[in-house]
Amino acid sequence: MLRKRYQLNWMFECPDAVLTCSVLKCNDKTFLVFGGHDKTLYLTDEQMDIIDERVFDGWCRCSYPIDLDGDGCDEVLVGAGDGNFMVLKINLEKKKLAGIMRYKALKRINCCIAGDFTRDGNIELIFGSDDKTLKIFDDIKAKEPKYILYYDSWVTTCTLGFLQLPDYEEPTFGLLVGTKNGLVQLVQFQDNILNVIWQNDFNTQINDIKVGDVTNDGFNEILLSTDDSFIKVLDSGGEIIKEINIEEGRPISLLVEDIDGDNAKEIVAGCADGSLKVFHNPILDSQEFELKWKTKVSTSIKNVCCITGEDENVKHIIFGGYDRRIRNVTDFEWGQKQALDIPHKMKIPEKKVSRKEDLIKEIEKIKDVPTNIRESIFNFLQEKGHLKNILKELSDLGYSEDEILDEFALLKTQKSVTYEKVSYPVWSLPTEEIEKEMPKEVEAEIKVEEQPKPKVQPLVIEEAVKPEKEKLVKALSTEAKKVISKEKVSTVGSIEEIIIEYLKEAKLVPTKAQFVNDIKSKGFSNSEIEKEINSLKEQGKIQYSRAKPKGWSLS
Repeated sequence: MLRKRYQLNWMFECPDAVLTCSVLKCNDKTFLVFGGHDKTLYLTDEQMDIIDERVFDGWCRCSYPIDLDGDGCDEVLVGAGDGNFMVLKINLEKKKLAGIMRYKALKRINCCIAGDFTRDGNIELIFGSDDKTLKIFDDIKAKEPKYILYYDSWVTTCTLGFLQLPDYEEPTFGLLVGTKNGLVQLVQFQDNILNVIWQNDFNTQINDIKVGDVTNDGFNEILLSTDDSFIKVLDSGGEIIKEINIEEGRPISLLVEDIDGDNAKEIVAGCADGSLKVFHNPILDSQEFELKWKTKVSTSIKNVCCITGEDENVKHIIFGGYDRRIRNVTDFEWGQKQALDIPHKMKIPEKKVSRKEDLIKEIEKIKDVPTNIRESIFNFLQEKGHLKNILKELSDLGYSEDEILDEFALLKTQKSVTYEKVSYPVWSLPTEEIEKEMPKEVEAEIKVEEQPKPKVQPLVIEEAVKPEKEKLVKALSTEAKKVISKEKVSTVGSIEEIIIEYLKEAKLVPTKAQFVNDIKSKGFSNSEIEKEINSLKEQGKIQYSRAKPKGWSLS
């Protein structure tokens, strides 16, 4: 029986399930960003007060903090479920997040990382997604990836780290990639090309990858959390040297950090059954990992990160998941254990973050990049004063025809939309044919928001629709009529009963926007509807079909 060896410092109630959280350092200040199912990335200060939020079109699935320009403040990489990959920067004066880079992938983003992978002094930005690729960008100024790696299944996780490879005199700064089908690959940039040093197939989904010295021998190991309920410890050549059986629950997220101050790094695992488990190894050059302590919450833990507190530099473990809470815990034994004299056998170069004045000036000139399609529409409106060419603008930003039609159909059902205190009627939008064929999204995650009352006079946009552009107008009107004329179901009963009855009558609902909006008319909030849809989908009672005719239906 393990005695309680941790302390709960605080617990923060979140608006929805948490899929990612990251700690941002900005000079002498510390911020936390987190996001998840409500498609919003939140910025909190040191008192855990939410000081800013940015809305995305999809779930916020991953984030990674890094100082890209050497100004002493971390930027944050964010990947979303609609394929949106962004970099945001803290405006310290306004305490707000500003978008400085955006790229739209075809499918959801699962992992993101950044570092000087090519060892040229610049920081590359890297993300992996459901489109079975891993994309590498030169820097935040890049419009397209410079390198693309292709796989036979979804890229589920990626990281960077130093490894001492056999027959290599110097440590290798490698890129590690894991996939849904169980492939793990180590990639090195050498002689101006990407070189796959090794790859192993573990025949089970790779949920997370971390790099660190956990055997206390002075060399880094590779740690995998896998869907077969093991934490696998690999040597630098990719061979398993130890497997830690989690027993109950699958390990989803990993943290490798010295949390008790003895110089040895512990393995912290967040699991699918809601348990947080800490394994330690108190012996030099050893593989004898022991469960030090564990705690448990009600649902899956999706993300674990670490922050150094002001109280004697104690390491705090921050974790969150589907129970809509972020918790902060610390190990009771900080500073009490005898420190291990671990040899440093790897000559890892010191991290040099040089201030890049040219990049800082370029970033300052960047206008705030929108994080969602609606924000893009209103930014265009405010800049141009009309919506002519808006469809081409949105398609150039990477939005598919389905996404554009869904958003305008939603705007039409809402009559008008308020954004940044300006209300715009949308019934007389100038429209045009989309000039190029755009790819169909596998998943369109559209946020339906309750609209506040207008605070200023609306800007009325009136421009005659040209005859040759009537095709899209007809499509928009048809979609809007479907939403408006959908037969109402009985409002008697629970939200689950209403959703089930609604799908029985509707048979197939083409978009999530329409789905949420129709149920919303029964008196439920967006968050209630989103939560119930996710729950019913996990229970297998409802499903989303990606094949034509695509949409939501009963299972």
